[in-house]
Amino acid sequence: MSKLNTADTIFEKVISFIDYTNQNIFLTGKAGTGKTTFLKKIKGQSTKKIIVVAPTGVAAMNAKGTTINSFFQLPPGSFFPGDISLQTLQSGIVSIQSLVTELSYTREKLTLLNELELLVIDEVSMVRCDLLDVIDAILRSIRKSNSPFGGVQLLLIGDLYQLPPITKREEWSFLSSAYPSPYFFDAIVIRRNPLLQVELTDVFRQTEPEFINILNDIRNNQISNESLTLLNKRHQPDFTPTEDLNPIVITSHNVEANAINKRKLDELAGMEYAFEGEISGEFREFGLQAEQSLKLKEGAQVMFIKNDTGDDRKFYNGKIGKVKSIRNTEIWISFPQENDLLLEKSSWQSFEYKIDTEESIIQQQVGEFSQYPIKLAWAVTIHKSQGLTFDHAIIDAGKSFVAGQVYVALSRVRTLNGLILQSKITTESLRSNTEVINYLKPTSIEDMDDLLVISQEKYILDLVLSHFSLYNLQTGLETITSDAEIQKANITEFKLLLIQLEKSLSELNAVGTKFQSQVKLLHQQSGFAEQQALQSRVESALCYFTKEITLQLLNPLNKNIRVKPKNKIQQQIQHMLLKYRQSIEYKISMMQYASGLLEKPVNKEFYIQWIAEQKEKTKRKPSTSNSAQQNISLQLF
Repeated sequence: MSKLNTADTIFEKVISFIDYTNQNIFLTGKAGTGKTTFLKKIKGQSTKKIIVVAPTGVAAMNAKGTTINSFFQLPPGSFFPGDISLQTLQSGIVSIQSLVTELSYTREKLTLLNELELLVIDEVSMVRCDLLDVIDAILRSIRKSNSPFGGVQLLLIGDLYQLPPITKREEWSFLSSAYPSPYFFDAIVIRRNPLLQVELTDVFRQTEPEFINILNDIRNNQISNESLTLLNKRHQPDFTPTEDLNPIVITSHNVEANAINKRKLDELAGMEYAFEGEISGEFREFGLQAEQSLKLKEGAQVMFIKNDTGDDRKFYNGKIGKVKSIRNTEIWISFPQENDLLLEKSSWQSFEYKIDTEESIIQQQVGEFSQYPIKLAWAVTIHKSQGLTFDHAIIDAGKSFVAGQVYVALSRVRTLNGLILQSKITTESLRSNTEVINYLKPTSIEDMDDLLVISQEKYILDLVLSHFSLYNLQTGLETITSDAEIQKANITEFKLLLIQLEKSLSELNAVGTKFQSQVKLLHQQSGFAEQQALQSRVESALCYFTKEITLQLLNPLNKNIRVKPKNKIQQQIQHMLLKYRQSIEYKISMMQYASGLLEKPVNKEFYIQWIAEQKEKTKRKPSTSNSAQQNISLQLF
């Protein structure tokens, strides 16, 4: 299998898939290949409406997004798929079916979820399979669509050889009856709808070929005796830290890291200072790297937990230094062979996603946490070391490390000489999960070109068929039926009208779902080679829906609109019905428009141009019905 050559080439390919297809993508790559940089480029260049989420507070902060649970308002615990009695569920596990039924979102959140086009999940290696099935079920329900994730495109970013999903033993013993493994790729929705796998291969953190080869061999469960011997030359059980070299210890547990840091701090002479972080606005993300109460002494070893900004960058995420002096609020940090640095406070922002007046998704800052961007650095856990880069580190690959974690720890260090092993590494401690190895099959650049054409065809068809979706009509009707004043009025004739409209819409939706499935199946069999057959189905659908929508929706509406209102509530009802009629007329006009989109052959060299033009046209929504639309509604009275 040939691999993609450069990050720039991959980016161009992936941005084409994102902007001109609806193909779900898994972007992966070993530690230090630039996945975070890639995400920044996507956010800056994609034309789609994007939301970024991550499984933990730290990961969400790094990605400048929000956590999955807070965005989707999910309860803690695990989720079980399928039809299951609630009585049989053990504590801590929620039925996906019941969760979707009971979830209550604000109208703004519902609009946000319906306008969403691209959902990015960063650090997806930590996302459990059941969580993806929950997201899938929520989006299908909210968007009234049976497409995977309700038609929202997914971009999953992460390295499956790094931090795995966290599962409680008692909960996994129950979930394992539905899932082969806790990894996201074993979610039911992903198994049924495979992802396009794209791999970043250029390593930027490490530059030594022999060290890069060792890390690659560990990932692939293929480390040779020669590489293992070379790695274990870094075994220094009697290593004693010095004034000039006091490497950070990478551990597997918080308790151990905290104990080492506290002991080392206590051993230092002098006064202990506490610097309190400041919170403004709403700041709900937990697990932030920075300490709420940062305790320091002169001589304390610290590391930076944020990259410096600006052109003259003096520190990076993971850089180690020492507290030289503390005078009032002035903290000076020293580094070997470098100038001292006067520390300044940094800030971390908390974000929410909102819909603006033009139905664009905007990221809005709702809170801020301010603190000095350092923490004690005699020890750190593997989880907290994610995204950090160290010049030197002490690693103890003992029994406390689970399979796969040794790779994560080793890949934090820039060079082989920067490693100090407290215990020798064995092939047993290097074992990676076979599920991961078996799943990963990155697509070659040649195959990506072919898949792009196929995916663009599917997207073109989706854009045509989207005009036959009755979702907006269903949502508009729900807005009327849920109006508190109208419900309170309890007008019999109006209630009967709403019941009739709901029944008709339900039946039309069923026909629409069947129609879309048939057209997609026809395309799956022949592609655009049978474009005329696809066009014929679309024209038949236009005839059917124009007639039935007029008879079942517009005619009953107009009958009620003609009745002169007798009081204020009837005036309000009439106003809502007029507005709803406008939506129906617009839907018919868009069906008419869609019926002509495939009349002329669409050649693959013009797919991108065609898609861009249609997306631009459908952004414009009329505020009033025109005469042509009125003719549609009157022709079958």
